[in-house]
Amino acid sequence: MTAAPRQKSESRLSLRQTDIVSEAEGRGMPGPRRPPAPWIAGGLILQAVGAGGVAAYVWFQVRHQNIGGHVTAATIRLAWHGEVHTRAGLAVLAAGALIYAAGSVLMARPYVTRPVTLFVAVPVAGVAGLLVLGVLAFLVALLIAALESGDFDFPGLDFGGGRRSTKRRR
Repeated sequence: MTAAPRQKSESRLSLRQTDIVSEAEGRGMPGPRRPPAPWIAGGLILQAVGAGGVAAYVWFQVRHQNIGGHVTAATIRLAWHGEVHTRAGLAVLAAGALIYAAGSVLMARPYVTRPVTLFVAVPVAGVAGLLVLGVLAFLVALLIAALESGDFDFPGLDFGGGRRSTKRRR
């Protein structure tokens, strides 16, 4: 008969240990968090440094290679392709990508709880996004440079400036 009361005391003991668990943990809700603003600000600064450093490096190389003082689409293409094939250019690109990925990790830190997601998926997604934005910025730069130099001719499109050839009704 002494075995039955002992089982009750063990069950009471386990109940008492579960009473220590807070309500937030018991319902599966996260507890109070630190404000995410410092993480986001630090991440944005690192991302700007990573992307801006690469852009500044390519811009200075374009200016250095350009003789006439005007940046054209051909100059941008030559400088970009020339810097991708040099050790210094590849080092700047790799460092910029790593800094940008670190900024992505800092920005995601308050919101991501799994370490694998934080240290693998977030940097890969950040660098992929940086590459997509870089390609888009490169295409916009080429388009602007080509439009300024007059390389594009749109046959059949008139953007105004000329007289109309329609007759007026009397």
